[in-house]
Amino acid sequence: MAKPKNIILTVIGARPQWMKASALSRILSDERWNIEERILHTGQHNSHEMSGQFFEELKLPKAHHQLTVSSDPGIRMGEMMHGIMTAIEVDRPEAVVLYGDTDSTLAGAWAAARAGVPSVHIEAGLRSFDRNMPEEVNRILVDQLSDLLICPSESAVIQLRKEGIYSNAREGVSVELAGDLMLDSARYFGGEPSPANPHSNTVLITLHRPSNVDEIESVKNWITNISSVLNKQNWNAIFPVHPRTAKALNAAFGSNWEEALGSMSIEVKNPAGYVQMLEWMKEVQQVWTDSGGLQKEAFYMGRPCIVLRDSTEWIELISKGYAKLCPSPERLESICLALGSAQSLDWNQNLYGDGHAAECIAKSLQRWLNR
Repeated sequence: MAKPKNIILTVIGARPQWMKASALSRILSDERWNIEERILHTGQHNSHEMSGQFFEELKLPKAHHQLTVSSDPGIRMGEMMHGIMTAIEVDRPEAVVLYGDTDSTLAGAWAAARAGVPSVHIEAGLRSFDRNMPEEVNRILVDQLSDLLICPSESAVIQLRKEGIYSNAREGVSVELAGDLMLDSARYFGGEPSPANPHSNTVLITLHRPSNVDEIESVKNWITNISSVLNKQNWNAIFPVHPRTAKALNAAFGSNWEEALGSMSIEVKNPAGYVQMLEWMKEVQQVWTDSGGLQKEAFYMGRPCIVLRDSTEWIELISKGYAKLCPSPERLESICLALGSAQSLDWNQNLYGDGHAAECIAKSLQRWLNR
């Protein structure tokens, strides 16, 4: 008689998790792993632009559980926790699988711990060392609650050890290095990186963090300085606008904010799918972003990146020169000039694995579930 499949409950709720989950779900669908994956969508991002189109283009299986939650962070966290615990009662999984550092991730770790179910944290060990970022608090707490911690880089493994989290640190805990699932997705959907066109005069911009866009003066300052740099370089920008940012831009520049940005050499786009973002990266000279995931996507596509923040969890990109931090809008021009071009950087360094992280994680899951 065939051995019953191990059931895992995968919790996802925000854009970066779609790409990671799709890479692993494709591998786990192979019968050789003897794993049945159940998917719970917390509803943290629930619009078509920020959720639906990603499920469609990444060919993610339809969620088995779909939550509807409040936009208020405190209320939403409680609703997500309750919904995940309910799903655990229904599915009775052997483990709850979590990705990254969102509120959905923390809700899943808490619910699993309260239900007495082991949790698997994929992308464990990352630290920006900036606790003003909600994601940093989430990472620290989830790593403390998790049982199988899967790291994308050697530095993440080292960081966990510094915090006293390592294999056999307590009964059942295991720390493993697998590489980054985002590299799997970038290669699957975007192919190998293409050389940057040295004559490209375009940059790709995203801006959505509360610290950058929630205050009118802050978002206005960023846009003004971005426009100034573009004009001095004789560049233009592609700017897919997050719903949160659109609201801020409307407050800062008025109802005709799209036309106002257009006059500043900034082409406004609707929120884009993952594949479209990869295609845009092939066209541009640089990427300017306050997103965590896009920093690595830029690296995987061979494009230098300015991180519109004063810290990042992807410390290798900074130390190796593939990205530079820009903590204030006024410093954008000097940092842009210092970053240099794609042609001046060695893109062959293997910082986050070999593009087969999903296979490695599937082996770790199978071994760990059957321990």
